[in-house]
Amino acid sequence: MYGEKREKNIWAIGGGKGGIGKSFVVANLGIALCERGKEVILVDADLGGANLHTLLGITYPTITLDDFIRKEVRNIEDVLVETEVPHLKLISGSLDILTMSNPKYTQKQRVIRHIYSLDADYIIIDLGAGSSYHVLDFFLVSERGIFLITPEPTSLENAYRFLKGVFFRKLRNLTSQYEVKKIIELAMDRGNPEGIKTPFDLLERVEGIDREMGALLKEEIRRFRPQLIVNQVRNRAEAEIGFFVKSACRKYFGIELSYLGYIFYDHNVYLSIQKGRPLLLNHPTSDAARCIRDITSKLINGGELSWSLR
Repeated sequence: MYGEKREKNIWAIGGGKGGIGKSFVVANLGIALCERGKEVILVDADLGGANLHTLLGITYPTITLDDFIRKEVRNIEDVLVETEVPHLKLISGSLDILTMSNPKYTQKQRVIRHIYSLDADYIIIDLGAGSSYHVLDFFLVSERGIFLITPEPTSLENAYRFLKGVFFRKLRNLTSQYEVKKIIELAMDRGNPEGIKTPFDLLERVEGIDREMGALLKEEIRRFRPQLIVNQVRNRAEAEIGFFVKSACRKYFGIELSYLGYIFYDHNVYLSIQKGRPLLLNHPTSDAARCIRDITSKLINGGELSWSLR
C-alpha cells in the first residue's frame, strides 16, 4: 500500500441513522487510544454534515477535507488540525452541504487513497448517516468496520439496512462479471423483483450463474466480521439487544458479528457536548467514559462482550 510509514489500524464507524452518537463515539475512542500513548487521526467523512470538530472544542476549522477535495491543498496531511489532546489530530469534514454531500467517484477514491497514506497508529473514520455508496465505500476502507445502534426500533431497522448495504457493496466490488454484478445490484434494492432479501438468497442466485464465484462469495461471508456497539443503554435488557443482533446476523445473514459492548445513557454526555469538550476530558470517571475505555480495550485486544453482563 503506497506511502505506508508504519503499521496502522483503520477503523470506520457507521450506523445508517443520524443522531445515534457516531461522532461522540469516534471522538472519545480516539482520546481513549491517546491515553494509551497511541498516535491517532480522526477523519470526519460526514461530507456536508461535519460536526466532529465541535465535539473536540474546535468552533470553526480553518481548513477542512473540502480544501483537499477541491485540490486547494495537495496532500491530505495539509488539512490535519491539532486538538487539545496530545497525539490526537483531526481532519475535519466538509462544511459545504450543497457541494460535497455527494462527491464524485474520483474525488472519493482520492480521499480513500490518501487516508491510507496517513502516518498514525490508529485512523478512525466518522461516517455520515444513511447507506449511500460513498458511506458504504468509506466503511469498507477499514480493517475494523464498526456499526453503532441505539435501543430504538428505527435505529435497529436502519442498522439492518446499513449492514446489508455494506455486505452487498463488498460483494459487488469483488466481481467484474456483468451478470453477477447485476444480480448483486438488484439485491441492494429492497424492492427488487428477484425477491433477493438475504445473502443466502443472493448466493443461491450467483451459484446458478457461476459456481466459482458463488464459492468466492461464500468465503467473503465467512470472513466478513463487522463489530457492534450499542449506545445510550439504560438497563440490562437494552444492553442485551447486542446479543440478539449478533444472533440474527448469524441466522439470517450467515455473518459472525462481534458485540464489542455498550455505552450507558449518561447525562454527562449531554453536559460535555454543551460545553464543547469530549466526555473523557470533561467527565473522565463517568459511567459512559468507563464503557468507552472498556470497548477500546476490546478493540485493541480482539475481545468482545460475553453473555454475563456486568
